[in-house]
Amino acid sequence: MTPSTPPRHLLVIAPQCPAQGLLTGLEETAESLHAVLLDEELGGCEPSPPGVPSLLCGPGVGRAEIDQSVRDAADRAGAAEAVLVIAFLGHGTTLGQTPKLAFMASDSHEDVATSVVHVGGLLTLALDVPGVRGVIALVDTCRAGGAVPDLGGLAGGVRQGATSLSMLMSANAVESAHGLAYTRTLVRVLRDGLPGAGMFLSPEDVQEAVDKEASTSSQLVTLNGLSLDARPWFARNARHRSDGALLGPLGEEDLRLALDPLGDAAPALPIVTSGDLARLRRTLAALDRHPATADQHLAHALRTLDRLATAVRTREFLLSSWPGSLPESERIRRAYVTAAGRPASASASDGDELLRDCVESLCLRVPRAKGSPTAPLATFVAALAVEDGLAAGTPGLTGWARGIGAGVELVDAFAAQARRAAENRLRLVVSLHSAMADEWPETLLVWLLDGETLVGREDFRCPPTQAGVEQRLGAVLAWATRQARCTGFRLKRIDIAAPAALLACWRPEEARLGQRLGLYYDIVLRWSDRLNLPAHLGLINEFARNQLDEMKDGPATPVNWLDKAELSAVQKLVESLGNGCYGGALALRHRPERLQELLEPLLAYAPMVLWPDGTGDLPQASQDSVERNWARLPGEFSAAYRTSWKQGDPAHEHTDLARVRSVWLDEQWLDFCDAFANDSVDGENPR
Repeated sequence: MTPSTPPRHLLVIAPQCPAQGLLTGLEETAESLHAVLLDEELGGCEPSPPGVPSLLCGPGVGRAEIDQSVRDAADRAGAAEAVLVIAFLGHGTTLGQTPKLAFMASDSHEDVATSVVHVGGLLTLALDVPGVRGVIALVDTCRAGGAVPDLGGLAGGVRQGATSLSMLMSANAVESAHGLAYTRTLVRVLRDGLPGAGMFLSPEDVQEAVDKEASTSSQLVTLNGLSLDARPWFARNARHRSDGALLGPLGEEDLRLALDPLGDAAPALPIVTSGDLARLRRTLAALDRHPATADQHLAHALRTLDRLATAVRTREFLLSSWPGSLPESERIRRAYVTAAGRPASASASDGDELLRDCVESLCLRVPRAKGSPTAPLATFVAALAVEDGLAAGTPGLTGWARGIGAGVELVDAFAAQARRAAENRLRLVVSLHSAMADEWPETLLVWLLDGETLVGREDFRCPPTQAGVEQRLGAVLAWATRQARCTGFRLKRIDIAAPAALLACWRPEEARLGQRLGLYYDIVLRWSDRLNLPAHLGLINEFARNQLDEMKDGPATPVNWLDKAELSAVQKLVESLGNGCYGGALALRHRPERLQELLEPLLAYAPMVLWPDGTGDLPQASQDSVERNWARLPGEFSAAYRTSWKQGDPAHEHTDLARVRSVWLDEQWLDFCDAFANDSVDGENPR
């Protein structure tokens, strides 16, 4: 069972006590323990708030400061519903014949009971603070076993025993401890990890490994009064190997390319765990290479190792410590498109391997926005977080971001998500479904939607010509803009629904209302017959939902390209469509002379239909552009049209994409069609 992973707060206390004699290496040992417990890949503890130290060590750490720091740390952990990880390193003794640990602060004296720290009492207080999800304690002192809190008394406390304790003590209540050997060994065990111990190291795992290596006989006391919580863990296992390989094909390739120029200077170590990556980096960082070209190769190798370590850390964070729901494959693909601007590789499988490949790609291959190597990854994580309703300040997210040096990038990514959500929030639907055959309508039916909420509804009479409709769009936009101002959001997207005959020949984004309509608005074309389904089309909207679901699990670019021969045999093509022989979108390589006659049967069976803007065949470059940009369609069409109007760089990919026209169907449009059908009465349109 994977342990629950609430936030983990840390406090390491290691005072020097002059009255007992200074301990050699105490500060260094405390700092090493503090660092390994703060390491996101190992101890997983979060940094303390600004101005609040989580490491108290050296001379000058008095009893009163220790007492207050433990109380404050417990209160913060309770407020955050966190686990409190706390360590006491230094001198310890017992007073008189009482087998209770007296922990020696900088101002403590062995014969003055009021000057010592009563560890057991402080732990009892911490365990009884509401909200604390557990206490994990390490005591490395002489007489350490005397630090056990009053476990029996906890049943009568505020929480009535609903608490959890894992307490590791380097010696029993009458033994001495020597030279902090226990903590030094423990730090080494956590850094190196344990083979075969799983993703997490339990207190029992740590006790057994440290005792074996340090030849000690430590004590472990556990209490689990939180029956709904999973077994507590001491640290993540640096030697754990996930079900899949640590590095994917992309990561392995980039690492090999980075190490090859270093020759024998790069040790041929198998990279099985994150610890192997860290050891390889330390080895390379210690190299003293003078030639400029060698320095460049070494610097590139170190950067590659850093990015791979970030990828591994992020993958583990998402799989084991993610504060939201574990992301499934479809969410991972959507978040990758948001971050990379393109779909994940078609060779990527699902699940853990998909996550690994996406994260490695974002760390190693995706162009870095404004020079920041972590910006694409931060965008990916923010996209997952937004779907889970998580805020930028969620403790687990901020800890991950700080750990990889992406704190600002994460905030920026959330801000960008908010801007995009605001831009796409409002949607204007303009329907020409009252048109007959290939005639233009006398009325435009208009809805302004905020998500799925109706903001406004209006009908606009117009002359039944293309010029009359386009001229009336100016009044429609003026009305919609007034309505939009009341919501506090700007209108950017317009869905225009029309019969197939008009869709085949009309480019509404080119309508001139002073400037072209599509210059500042994203236009998506819809097939209006789905609003008022003719009887012979039956359940095509329900079938369309099934098609869209199948496309989610299908190839990343679900496009069927139809050649001239297939388009010439219309009846056979329609029969094949009705039999489900084509899954996904239909794209025409050739524009038939009578496109409008072919378009209607295609729109009845395919969720999206694409065709060449001009006569003849669609250039191969345009076909390739459709496939490369598929994950960003249909919105990218509007961007491409704008680029072509501005006579930009002919080599720009948008030039190829702008040669394609499309009619689009998605779940949002189907939902609108359902609402329209449910609200319509005797042919009246919903208000």
